[in-house]
Amino acid sequence: MRATIAVDPSRGPGYGIIEIEGVGAISSTSFVLQRGSDGKSLSSAGWQESETTVTPNDWAATDSGIRLNVGPEVVDELDSLDAYRISLPGSGACAMSVGKLIYSNISGGQGMGMGYRAPEAPATRPDPEPDPMPVEEPPLPEPEPEPTPEQTEPPLQMTNASETSGNGSGKLMALIAVLVLLVGGGLALWWFVLRTPETPPLPPTPGQTSPPAASATSPAQGSSAKPSEKSPLLTAREQLRGEALPDVSLAMAKPMRTAEASPEECDAAFLLLEDAAQKGNAEAMLLVGQYYDPTATLPRGSLPIDMTQAKRWYDEALQKGADKAQTQSSLDKLKDYAKAEEAKGNAEARALLQTWK
Repeated sequence: MRATIAVDPSRGPGYGIIEIEGVGAISSTSFVLQRGSDGKSLSSAGWQESETTVTPNDWAATDSGIRLNVGPEVVDELDSLDAYRISLPGSGACAMSVGKLIYSNISGGQGMGMGYRAPEAPATRPDPEPDPMPVEEPPLPEPEPEPTPEQTEPPLQMTNASETSGNGSGKLMALIAVLVLLVGGGLALWWFVLRTPETPPLPPTPGQTSPPAASATSPAQGSSAKPSEKSPLLTAREQLRGEALPDVSLAMAKPMRTAEASPEECDAAFLLLEDAAQKGNAEAMLLVGQYYDPTATLPRGSLPIDMTQAKRWYDEALQKGADKAQTQSSLDKLKDYAKAEEAKGNAEARALLQTWK
């Protein structure tokens, strides 16, 4: 079996088509989709720990398999830099490669897995308020008649009040001036007589050196501190988001193909090798085939074994000029394994041997 998912051009953003080749008659179109990075299964509520099935929006049979039409509930949850495994109950399971997808919220520039969001309606301008009715201003009050000479106070009283106020203000101003002079004189006396002037430090004599400044961290602390290391999967994804030259991806993946490699290192190496293999690197094709090969001894992380995929990548590696002896030896071991599985009644092994060249 071989499965791929790509954009559905007839339905727009958020919709995709899953093509599954090498599958015969099926009893149900519901499928199980598992994520390689953490082993969780996709459901209507997102990724869950328990295994759940997903029902496609529509499906159709093709000459070589079936075609499943899915919507944003599946497309928006996928990441092209992760690995996935799809299972059809009663028909088998295989790895699913993720092609070009357009997410349902691509116009908003949001991340993946946020679901479809309808475009917001343009804001309507409120109707202009009517101009207020003009308000008539009240009439100005009539001016009061000027007092007659008989109603005014005698000028003698006004003169006495102004003289009294002027005398009080003059005394206050004089007092303030005296205080200012006293404060200014005190400051001048301190500055010129009582203050001790600062003297600059003498320059060091020849041969004297200033003690070295203490470093922020001691040598012991500096030697024990380690820079934060990125996870293998994060490093692989950063590489694939850039130019991702096949030779560079191969060089990054090969140190992680060891018997002691962790599952995360195995998955990170597979992402790098699969990208390099799809770009035509022969050695990467051979190493990708070993991930699917049940006879290979190196750990494969979250990737399931798949004899058909292993045979396909070995054949392409031979055509691209990979090490002939090593690739042919892997093919011979795989064929012997398939014969043993056919004797046990394995339908996948029987179908593979019938088309073996």
